Amino acid sequence: MTVMEPKLAERRKTVSEDRARKRLKWILVVIAVVAFVVASMWLIRSPVFSIRQINVTGAQNSDPTSTVASLGVGIGTPTIDVDGSDIEAALLIDPWVKSVDVVVSWPGSVAIDVVEYEGVAPVGVGDQWVLLSIEGVVLTVVSRPGPQDAYLTIDQESLTPGEIVDDERILGALVFLDQIARGSGVPVQIVADGEGLSASAMGHVVRLGRAVDMAQKAIVLETLLDSGLEPGAFIDLIAPLRPAVSNPQPVVEGEQ
Repeated sequence: MTVMEPKLAERRKTVSEDRARKRLKWILVVIAVVAFVVASMWLIRSPVFSIRQINVTGAQNSDPTSTVASLGVGIGTPTIDVDGSDIEAALLIDPWVKSVDVVVSWPGSVAIDVVEYEGVAPVGVGDQWVLLSIEGVVLTVVSRPGPQDAYLTIDQESLTPGEIVDDERILGALVFLDQIARGSGVPVQIVADGEGLSASAMGHVVRLGRAVDMAQKAIVLETLLDSGLEPGAFIDLIAPLRPAVSNPQPVVEGEQ
């Protein structure tokens, strides 16, 4: 039987204890790391780091709140689950929304800043009326305007909200109507006929011609209307720098 020397036995015991302590140390480190990760995951999804407020600015005709709710985002949603780019993409589907900026801030807030298109005038297409922006974006379906309202009618079958119009006649007419609205506000009814435009304003027939220099034509029309024209006078604005006005011919007795 081999008898181990006391010093050697003590040495082996010490080495064994050191190894055990190192293993225990690593086990404790792993436990601590796991506990930290679990606690962090719980904390980051807890009410402490959840959405507490959603602020919307600039929305008049669009409904960002409903759109955000449809994405499953609301008060109490973990902030880490909220993707600002997803919200922006969803909001831009709305025809009214021109641009949007979404900022998600920790610990729990969402700021939505919306810039909307402005409606210029209703446009009649077929048996439908739609509201367009000056950029030619179809915003929404509207009711038929009254005889004292400004509007445009075109020879087109239909337009759908969200569609972008590229017809030069329509875009030119919108520029014209927008200029009038920002100026005198005189109700002007425009008709897109063939390649040109004609209009009616305060009982006057107005020949606008091609859709060029439309803002200038609008300013000239306002000036002429303010000058006191004969009732029923015909106005030619094809060349806005040289407008022509023709007074109605008097009815001669015996021609009636």
